[in-house]
Amino acid sequence: MDSKLFHLGFDPIFLIIVIGVFAVAALVVGLIVLWKSVKIWKRYDRFMRGRDTQSLEEVIHQLLANVEMLMDRQENIIKSVEKLTTEHNNSFKKHALLKYNAFKEVGGKLSFSLAMLTEDNDGFILTCMHANGPSYTYLKEILGGESYVGLSTEEQQVLDEAIHFEAL
Repeated sequence: MDSKLFHLGFDPIFLIIVIGVFAVAALVVGLIVLWKSVKIWKRYDRFMRGRDTQSLEEVIHQLLANVEMLMDRQENIIKSVEKLTTEHNNSFKKHALLKYNAFKEVGGKLSFSLAMLTEDNDGFILTCMHANGPSYTYLKEILGGESYVGLSTEEQQVLDEAIHFEAL
């Protein structure tokens, strides 16, 4: 009996070789898949080792509690930063100092005027006038860059310098 395999028009050994190549390729792919699945299984086993379902649930609850605590701390930090920003905006940022000789008969520049202003030009001018006998100290309130009490030339000069003060 003659096989139909011999009447195909090509050598049957060629068909056997092609099938063998596909079998080897399938074997290689199967081994690669097996190797990767073993690797994943080992990672899963390492993750789960020593932990049962209940302890894993406890770990998740603990992590959630930590996240809630961190969110509370973040809210407190945000409130603190807002408070510091408000306080910073109300702090003295502009200043000027002028030393001068208030009384010509008294030697030296021992008198001074100091202006301290906020960003909104609110603050004060402190003036100390030194003399041989008594010395005089004045404090004048500044609101919006203006004083409701008369200013001396030196005080007006130090106020103008403070208003135009630019921090480095």
